[in-house]
Amino acid sequence: MTNEIIAAAAFNLGGLDAMGISSGQLSAIWATGTPVYDQSAMTLTLDSSQTWKVMAGGFIRWTAFGVPYLTDETSSHLEGTVGVLQIHPQAMLRLRRLAAKRYDDRSDGLSVRPFPAYIAVRNGAPDDWTTALEDMQPDDPPLAPETGFIGEELGKGGILSFHDEQGLIIDPVAVAVIFKDLLTTYNALLHSDGGDVADISSQDDGKLGKIAGLATGNRIHLINVFGENWDVTGNDQGIRIGSGPKLELQFADWPAGESITLSNAARSLRFGLSPEGTLSANELRLPAFPTGGDTVTLPRQFFRIMLVDLNLHLLGNRTDDELQGILGVDAETIREPLPVVREGDTIEFLTEGASMLGAVNETLSGTGFRLVVSPLVQPTGILPSTAGSKWPAFPAPASTAASLDAATATSARSAFTAAFATGSNDVVLTWPGGSLPAEAFVRVYPRVDPGPVLVPLAEMEFAKRGDGAAGIVQTAGALVLLLKDPFNAGTAPRPSNVKLFFDLLIVTRNGAVKKILLGGLEATMGADQPAPDTTGPANNLGSVPVNQLAFSPAPILGLTPPAVPTSDNPVLNDNADAAPREGTRFRTMARNETIVASQEGATPAWTAVLSAGWLRPANAVANARLGNPGNSAGPEESAGGIKMNGLLAQDLARAALRRTHHIIRRLDELEEDRWNSPASGTSSMAGAILQNIADTVETPGMSFIPDSGISTWPEYMSSVASSLPSSLSSLRNKVPTRGGIDRWVAEFKRVASSARIGRRDSLWALGWAISNARKLVYIETALFGSTDVEANEFKWDLVKLLKERLESARNLRLVLVIPKRVPFGSGYESFAQQFYKLRNEAIASLQAAAPKRVTVLHPVGFPGRPAIVRGMTAIVDDVWALCGSSTFSRRGLSFDGSNDVCFTDKKISGGSSQAIRILRRNVMARVINLSAPQAGESLNPNWTRLSLPVSAAELFREILDRGGDGLVEPLWKGIKETDLPAFDRKIADPDGRDFNSVAGLFASVLAALGNARV
Repeated sequence: MTNEIIAAAAFNLGGLDAMGISSGQLSAIWATGTPVYDQSAMTLTLDSSQTWKVMAGGFIRWTAFGVPYLTDETSSHLEGTVGVLQIHPQAMLRLRRLAAKRYDDRSDGLSVRPFPAYIAVRNGAPDDWTTALEDMQPDDPPLAPETGFIGEELGKGGILSFHDEQGLIIDPVAVAVIFKDLLTTYNALLHSDGGDVADISSQDDGKLGKIAGLATGNRIHLINVFGENWDVTGNDQGIRIGSGPKLELQFADWPAGESITLSNAARSLRFGLSPEGTLSANELRLPAFPTGGDTVTLPRQFFRIMLVDLNLHLLGNRTDDELQGILGVDAETIREPLPVVREGDTIEFLTEGASMLGAVNETLSGTGFRLVVSPLVQPTGILPSTAGSKWPAFPAPASTAASLDAATATSARSAFTAAFATGSNDVVLTWPGGSLPAEAFVRVYPRVDPGPVLVPLAEMEFAKRGDGAAGIVQTAGALVLLLKDPFNAGTAPRPSNVKLFFDLLIVTRNGAVKKILLGGLEATMGADQPAPDTTGPANNLGSVPVNQLAFSPAPILGLTPPAVPTSDNPVLNDNADAAPREGTRFRTMARNETIVASQEGATPAWTAVLSAGWLRPANAVANARLGNPGNSAGPEESAGGIKMNGLLAQDLARAALRRTHHIIRRLDELEEDRWNSPASGTSSMAGAILQNIADTVETPGMSFIPDSGISTWPEYMSSVASSLPSSLSSLRNKVPTRGGIDRWVAEFKRVASSARIGRRDSLWALGWAISNARKLVYIETALFGSTDVEANEFKWDLVKLLKERLESARNLRLVLVIPKRVPFGSGYESFAQQFYKLRNEAIASLQAAAPKRVTVLHPVGFPGRPAIVRGMTAIVDDVWALCGSSTFSRRGLSFDGSNDVCFTDKKISGGSSQAIRILRRNVMARVINLSAPQAGESLNPNWTRLSLPVSAAELFREILDRGGDGLVEPLWKGIKETDLPAFDRKIADPDGRDFNSVAGLFASVLAALGNARV
């Protein structure tokens, strides 16, 4: 056993050697001969008579079929026989911290210059590895790793290259110069088996000093945000050095004293240093060394410059040309008004439903102009006060919290009574005073059947947990709860002579949060009792004027419209302008977006929240596996959101305005000063509001109105007057009175375009990101399936793009998080069955392309209760994110109404967008019930593994391979196709531009659903 005395003795005798390969020590002897340096390939080459030596301690792995996680100077994976020395992670971190402090004066251990994490040798396997490599098959894993000790043989000749944590190649002479400088400055880093001090500067063959002198000057490498070489020819925007021309190569020399600037009036190009830097349009100068200490001189330096075309990155290829291998779009799409990329606004991700509703509450807390849009708006019931309101602090306790002792647990288990509520099938559960701990959260889960068919009552003790009811115990320790129809009787007569089987969860908050689950409780129904009032107090949603509120209770979502349609018009609520305004939609269509926006003050100061979650207290999910303490009982919905301000928030408010205000009333509102553009912010975020919707429904009757080639309102009205339907005839004589004319024209053009062809902004954005992915595509989505089987200019199959990218990018992983049950309402079981079939086909195709790199799972809420996913969160390579109310399906990207925000962070850290990496880590952590370590807590190794995309994906795969660890579930194939009536896919999963042409297929389906459920 090692103790302090033994450790001290080891350090006294051996110095840093005592730490082994994790010490961060280096060697001054790299080879037995001097290698040939290839500046273009960024490699060092030895012939087979010479030997590479291990120059930093780590682990060596050899393979005969290439290394997908390391790339060469062309951004291609290393192919053939490759041996990889992974520098021990702790050694790499120690060395990088020294370099960051010495060269950049940074104390966070992050280096502006790419720093080596891997050393690769191609075609130089030692003799004792040769036989095993010859027997290796393409699907075999690399040979078992061996420890690489400094001074030992690394490879027998071959081509050597250095690679950073992202796997990108680094100039080897620049690495040698850094290692030489570190060894010269910190002699203790020289390992006893790595030569002596004289070898550091020696000009003998294979010695560090000679290799470090093979080249001088500063070298740059141009990459895109995904880590591949920047396409210098496929983009007319670029950068230049000094007053020179636009760089036409991915590698160049950067003379001292020269700055790097945009080569022309670049519209949306941003650039900066990677792995640490900020992308901007500002000039870039050679990083200066710190002053005040030792003079630092690095004769050879290597820098990585990252470039991004924000319009292309966030909107996708919206041209008719193929760009960087990505198909263009059709002529109609090119004509439609583009979403606008905004820079500088703050973007905050709200991981759970509780934080989303807390942000909504904050947004509506002012007295300014407010807009609210959601499928469902419930103006009563307690909402979280803020985005950070969580149990045990929220709701605020009204008295002293009590603990849960054995006596109280016994009374909680037995002291209750149950009775049907008078005149209904609901059940009242009552605990008398003193039977429960004061201020504890109590949740009752009735045992119910999870499927569409009622389980026999005799089997209820074996059934699943329903939503139930919840409350907080009053001071006296009493509680009354109302369970809504726990026997699933619906409108049928209540069952007789039954017992209520339920599980009881108690969560306390006196000091550390403690919970107890009492399972298998039962109650006999007593005499009917009056139902308690569960309405709750009015909340801020109820303070919004009804003419600034829109809703869309679509039956496909399980919601009930306020009235049954009486006409045969396929468009429901055609041009409606009641207050509140019900969303115009096709039959069977959903309008999924939830938008809350507010403007405060004399100058435009917008704040907005976007989500797929509904605006009701039951959606305030904060900790599903703890029963969601402090909040209403309801389904465990994974429906967070995005909060934003500034121009981006104003764009989202414009989207809400199209829902809350008819076009005539909307134009009047757009004359208000609040729609003037606010000043740009200063954050590093960039984003765009995207919309997806079928044709016609945005503003029925406007599909024949021109949307281009017209610049003034009078000109517009004179040209379209004859085309206006009678419902819009009042527009013919409408003239702006207080300005806003540009907004009138822009609005008219946009809605005319949307009425004619719809919008599918997220499809183009997703296509671009997927086609560039290298490490991880992470998708949470309510629906998943092919976006079109017959792809054309306006129909892309994103599943096909994913499959092709998995085949070409062999280090790419896909993690797909989908709900176990398709979240459709009653009567739509056949629609859901189509989506089970679609997602099974899509997943089978993807897993066939990359069996070990595709992980599909269902999230779990409280044990025994699957989680519901609404909307979509998609994150690619920690540099691109899309969040909102669309779904990864043809329906979700072209038919159902939705809004998304696509965004990135120009602050680059570790070679990726800092905020996107944090977002992806937090989202994945929520799925497996993991949270960031608090001060004083031990670091969970799984939290560390979530820090990088590939290791995070591998963690999810391992959890699923173990059966899910109670955190997730493997793919459920869904309802058998033979159990439900079959019909054409185009009915359940329509395309937004084809719906009118296939409406005839709907007759029998619509008849079966009935007017009340379309």
